[in-house]
Amino acid sequence: MPRWSYDEEDILVENLELGYDLVTIAMIVGRTPQSVAMKIVHLAMQGRLIIMAPETFDELFDSSSQ
Repeated sequence: MPRWSYDEEDILVENLELGYDLVTIAMIVGRTPQSVAMKIVHLAMQGRLIIMAPETFDELFDSSSQ
C-alpha cells in the first residue's frame, strides 16, 4: 500500500470530525479499515491528532471561554 499523502490524512481527520466510521472513511480514502485505524493511532502518537470524548471537549471549551 502506498504511503499516506497529507491530503489523505486531512480527509481522514475531517471525516473523523464529521463522525464517520472507519469503514466509511476507508472507502473514501481507498484504504482498508485496519489501515485507517493504524493511521489514526500513528497520528495520535505523533501529536497530530487528539481524540477526546465530546463531553471533555465541551468542558475544555466552556472553561476556556469564561
